[in-house]
Formats: sequence, structure tokens, C-alpha cells
Amino acid sequence: MNGMDWKRMHGGPDGDLPFHCRVYRKSELAQLYFPESDTKTALQGLARWIKRCTELGEALEAVGYEKNRRFFRKPEVELIVKFLGEP
Repeated sequence: MNGMDWKRMHGGPDGDLPFHCRVYRKSELAQLYFPESDTKTALQGLARWIKRCTELGEALEAVGYEKNRRFFRKPEVELIVKFLGEP
């Protein structure tokens, strides 16, 4: 994948493309919410937000969220955006 393809999928450096709900690696989505953090810190931050938002945790559980899976399915991403807002 070249740089232009990546920008088309993820937005340009100025965030000029809209966020799209799709399957995301947990690390990828976490970095969108915490762009200044390293991967481990971003993952911990997103996990903390999910844990603290009880309604989000319950909604994720209802759609089959698995804590140890390495990616978020599209319905899970939609719930995260609904409760936390777009990254």
C-alpha cells in the first residue's frame, strides 16, 4: 500500500477525511483517540475509557465484545463512537 492509499483510508495529516466505522485493530483505533501516545499507552487509555463508561461496556458485551480479541468489529466501533464520539 502506498502513501496515497493510506491517506485515502485514514485521512490526511490534517484529518481532512471523515472517520469511517469499519473493523479496526485495537491499536489502530486507540492511536486515533490518543495520537500523541505510543501504542501501549493508547491501548491502555482506550481500555480505561471503555471500562469507565459503564453503558458502553454493557452495550459492547451485548454485541459479543471479547476483551482479548485484537480488533474491534464494525458494530463495536459504532458503539464506541456513539458513546465516546469520533476520534
